[in-house]
Amino acid sequence: MHLHRHRRPRLRAATTLVAAACLAASTLSAHADTPDASTRAAADNPAWGKELPPADAPTSRAYDLIVEDNASGYTPRGGECSKEIHARYWTYGPDDKVYPTWHPTRDASGCTFGHEHGDNPRDSELFSTADWPAFGYTSEVMSQTGHEGGHRHEDHVGHKVLSVNNVQVREGDNGTSVFPPTTGNVIATCDVLLKFHQGTHSPDAFTNNVHELIYNNKCTANGQTFEARYTALVPLGRPGGFGATDCPGPGLGQGFKEVGPAVPADSPSDTKSLGRLLTDSGCVQAIKEGKTHYEPLTGTYIPFDANDLHEFWFADVTVSTPQLRFNIAPLFYVLNPSRYFDANKPNKLGRSVDLCYSENLPGQYCDQVRQAGQNIQWDDPRSPFDGALRQFRPGTFSVSNSGPTTVYTDVYGRNASTTPFEGSIEQFFSGNSPSGMYVRGATRDWGMNDQVHAPN
Repeated sequence: MHLHRHRRPRLRAATTLVAAACLAASTLSAHADTPDASTRAAADNPAWGKELPPADAPTSRAYDLIVEDNASGYTPRGGECSKEIHARYWTYGPDDKVYPTWHPTRDASGCTFGHEHGDNPRDSELFSTADWPAFGYTSEVMSQTGHEGGHRHEDHVGHKVLSVNNVQVREGDNGTSVFPPTTGNVIATCDVLLKFHQGTHSPDAFTNNVHELIYNNKCTANGQTFEARYTALVPLGRPGGFGATDCPGPGLGQGFKEVGPAVPADSPSDTKSLGRLLTDSGCVQAIKEGKTHYEPLTGTYIPFDANDLHEFWFADVTVSTPQLRFNIAPLFYVLNPSRYFDANKPNKLGRSVDLCYSENLPGQYCDQVRQAGQNIQWDDPRSPFDGALRQFRPGTFSVSNSGPTTVYTDVYGRNASTTPFEGSIEQFFSGNSPSGMYVRGATRDWGMNDQVHAPN
């Protein structure tokens, strides 16, 4: 199969994904918006993409990040949309501050932004309730509640949206199969709209395990509706390091590589999920040595190659009170990150595309790179390593609530209370789900068009 910009290597049906999904947990997280959010979508910002926010509107740090000169914000290249055009894509957060939000890869004027944020939230059945996702809201709350030294400046390009409507949840599906089952009783139908921060171009995730999740999920089963809307800085594994992918093996998530201190310093540890599983130089060496692994699609052993420079991110979230039990275990899988971990490089940051030249790695990605006939830089739009080919799985989902639908938590989704407190985030949970629900998401290449390139 020849690889080109509009056709990337197949999703590797990994036992990785299978084993990972099994070990990951059986839970779901959903995004919480304020009660009046349903009135916002059409009314609050008719200027989305057209005008800057009002001059007197208070702005969030995440918004300031994209209008100022900051490496974590938006820095256009020659020919790309100006910072002012980019800044026209904004929304009000639950605190009525201005936040950056989803935008297309190409502005109506014809210019492009060079990065993507996944699916258009307006395509979701939940948009009228969820509204535009406010990128960086949790970090803003954190900065106001004594975490000044540990504020999470999550880079703008890492905010990714998934929208899936009318997902059929089938009886017996536990996520272990790579492909969604087509048989078995449909026990529920769900609409999911989530925003997750997953930067795959910088050293951030080598140490930092908390990342913003804004999750909306509404399902129906047997004529009953149950729903969760949840926002938090979600821990994925332990802070200060990461786990191993399936390359070079032998097991997904085995071992833990200590890298350095995490930000914030009080980042909670998630020990229930596999956490962040990132590629390191050990995988590069395995590819060079011709080591093999089992490929479940073909039932044979095949060599590792450049297509195995991938990442798995797992979380396991629980919110509970005497009347509430809410749990999710999502999976976020990136097939083509632009980075890998190398302790011998500056910032311990290696560039995947460089391996196509320096190590002459085999694989369709590197074949594509070498066909260009010249050295492609890591942030060149021609590089297939742009972090845009992803699989998002909402994963296992359960909610059971006999009390108030509105609950408040801290920025990490902990310390649930039925009354608000300083630094709390409002969450929403209603109804009771069937047991054993696993919600499928989507695998898409969001970077096939409009000159998308790393950092992305």
